Amino acid sequence: MDSKLLASGFFDGTVWIRSLDTGELVAGPFHSVAFPTTVGAVRFSHDSRKLAVKSQSYLEVWDIQAPKLDNKVGKRRALFWLPVPVFWTTKDRTIVAAFCFTEGDNDHAKTIYEFDSSTLETVGTPFEGHTCRVTGLALSNDSTLLASASFEGIKLWAFESRQLFASFHDTAAYSLVLSPDSHKLAYMT
Repeated sequence: MDSKLLASGFFDGTVWIRSLDTGELVAGPFHSVAFPTTVGAVRFSHDSRKLAVKSQSYLEVWDIQAPKLDNKVGKRRALFWLPVPVFWTTKDRTIVAAFCFTEGDNDHAKTIYEFDSSTLETVGTPFEGHTCRVTGLALSNDSTLLASASFEGIKLWAFESRQLFASFHDTAAYSLVLSPDSHKLAYMT
């Protein structure tokens, strides 16, 4: 279903879902609790029934068909923020996002968490190791490999074990993407 839909997040804290065929509004606008701050990332679940919405300080899950907010985690904060992708894992059971649970306005997401998609409680051990804010994430199609970027470089993680198995400190990366077979990584500085 999401191959025919476009979800867009906006600076006014709204999310709109439109048909790619007609351009017409299919669902929304969803009013993120992040308002008046911007929506930085949106991602359909694999079954296209839910939408994960990430703002500077919130992670939300919306039921597209209801339409209603299912759950949210976070607290309002005012800080400069870079949009970082959010990912649904295989079978839509969990969501992966860089997140900061501290309340300081100058605290940035340096840790990556896996969240239960129904409760938004954290699942398992977080991915820790960045000393600067996380600026990009990429999750392999089979949810076995996680790549993360920050101002200090790129890290590659085994998803299930949370083991860091490669770290590249030669460049600050802002965004990255894995190839469909996960054998190649592209990044932008």
